[in-house]
Amino acid sequence: MRGRWVRAALCAVGMSAGLVPAAQAADGLVAHYPLQQSAGTVVTDISGNTRDATVVGGATWRGPEGLQLDGVDDYVKLPDSLLRNLDAVTVSLNVLVATDQATPYFIYGLGNTTNGAGNGYLFTTGNAYRTSIATGNWTTEQTVTKNQNLARGVWKTLTYTLANNTAILYEDGVEVGRNANVTITPKAIGGGTTTANYIGRSNYTGDRYLKGNVRDFRLYDHALTAAEIAAYATVSDADRVTRDAAGLSLPATTAANLTLPTTGPYSTAIAWSSSERTGDSNTVISPSRSGSSASSHGPSSHRPRAS
Repeated sequence: MRGRWVRAALCAVGMSAGLVPAAQAADGLVAHYPLQQSAGTVVTDISGNTRDATVVGGATWRGPEGLQLDGVDDYVKLPDSLLRNLDAVTVSLNVLVATDQATPYFIYGLGNTTNGAGNGYLFTTGNAYRTSIATGNWTTEQTVTKNQNLARGVWKTLTYTLANNTAILYEDGVEVGRNANVTITPKAIGGGTTTANYIGRSNYTGDRYLKGNVRDFRLYDHALTAAEIAAYATVSDADRVTRDAAGLSLPATTAANLTLPTTGPYSTAIAWSSSERTGDSNTVISPSRSGSSASSHGPSSHRPRAS
């Protein structure tokens, strides 16, 4: 690529949040895993209930960007029987689902597995975005759904509440589905005993593992209010721009054209400009492919800025 510099301009689009800061401990927390560590296989529970979890497989810690799962064999094994004695529940987490995520898959599954099949569980998936609770296999599921697939490649805050026979599904703090005819309570799953509680893995062994990043998993013994959920899912436009700008990188290339990103993980729009001819607004043409005889090299500087 021939060019003295390539500049990225970012701006926030829309008002939905791409990532929520780790919540503070609050009454009713059963378990809370920020998933922002830098190393280790022990996942710390900060709820005060000492329910630490375990990383299985070769998952990669990304600090503030959460735990990165490879979609092959990575997951978090949560403690047994997290749903015991719960008449109501809230489950919330931040997730960035990879664009090449294979289906079917669970983002999380809390329950049991018998002979490779789910046998009572509470799960969320992004295809279509929905949460189901069941006392047996899939034929017993009671579901609340958005009826649309979850966007991939961007951070999303997913929240599910169940209380008084009403299940509500939220995306980025906004209600997207409701089912007022749910007769199963969390404590009914396995009679309170659940030994297959996972983040990033399904209760069906034939399903795919989650590929992407997860963080801030929280489990409550009651249904949070809509106002509480909206507050957790609020991230300012300025913060989202700052986070996407910090994550930008542009590799040097000597052979191939580059197609640059136009959307950041935190839902900002990205526009690119250069001191040299680059093709369209987000494609950089290698000199060897555009007819130039000049040698190609990577950019000497990279200047992201917010707009």
